[in-house]
Amino acid sequence: MGADAPHASAMANAPQARRSIPFLWVLAPPMLLIAAAAIVRLSLGPAFEKLPADYTNSIILESDSRFRQAPDAPFSAFHQKGRRVDQVLSATGDVAIVQSHIDWTTDTGEVNYQTTGLYGVDRKTRQNVAGYGDLSRSGQFMFPPQLTSVADEVWDPYYGGPRHLAFDRNEMVDGLTLAVYRFTIADLDETKTYDYFPDVPERFRVRTDGEGFLWVEPVSGTLVDMTDNGHSFFVDPATGKSIGDFSVWQARYSAQSKADLFGAASSVRLRILAAKIWLPAALIAVAFAWLGIGLLRLRRRARPSAE
Repeated sequence: MGADAPHASAMANAPQARRSIPFLWVLAPPMLLIAAAAIVRLSLGPAFEKLPADYTNSIILESDSRFRQAPDAPFSAFHQKGRRVDQVLSATGDVAIVQSHIDWTTDTGEVNYQTTGLYGVDRKTRQNVAGYGDLSRSGQFMFPPQLTSVADEVWDPYYGGPRHLAFDRNEMVDGLTLAVYRFTIADLDETKTYDYFPDVPERFRVRTDGEGFLWVEPVSGTLVDMTDNGHSFFVDPATGKSIGDFSVWQARYSAQSKADLFGAASSVRLRILAAKIWLPAALIAVAFAWLGIGLLRLRRRARPSAE
């Protein structure tokens, strides 16, 4: 009798072991699916939002302008095209060194203005990082993904200093809801920029005022359109008073650049939403469906034995 006891115990434990196997098949896959959803949400999503180490972008602008080189000279009106090119030169951790170039060329091919700068940019927030680049800058260089609020200034190569930002409105454009910001810049000292003028800085200093609007797709953080109205003027260094404008412009993104930027914003937006919302939600939905169906089947299997 004593020798038969272990055998009887093993026989009793066998049904319990068989019952635990279906339960594991019901519980394990949902747990794995939920873990996969968390990994996608916490790793793949932020990876799509981070400024790529090989980032490069080119934008074409257009402007209707008036220009003269002296306060008593007549204005000449002309149309010109601008080109802005951004390229990441290096990336270490969360900081990228971005080279940004802008030039303006008339329809006859004459270059009116060009500048190149180096910017230290936080790859997550897109803010200028102090201590990097060729100047110590503040504010945003670009707009961050998942834009819910933004710093009150942007400092990129379009102007030689920071522009003040204020949220203006949301606007639906080509199926995308865009955040529209108004920017202003006032009394920006650009004497060094125009020191090739005959009387700058010996007789005159140069100041610039400007205002316009920026259209940003908030999920991707892509700046898809811009308008800018501005003027630069000579200033008497003794009195600080304006002597007159020498450059007046109305600038905007070209139609082709707007189309390209809308396409890029839509693509990045879909990737971010898929990685941070849609795919994790789908994995969790499948996990709960699996769990529900599995528990229902276990309950049905248990009924005959209970009866």
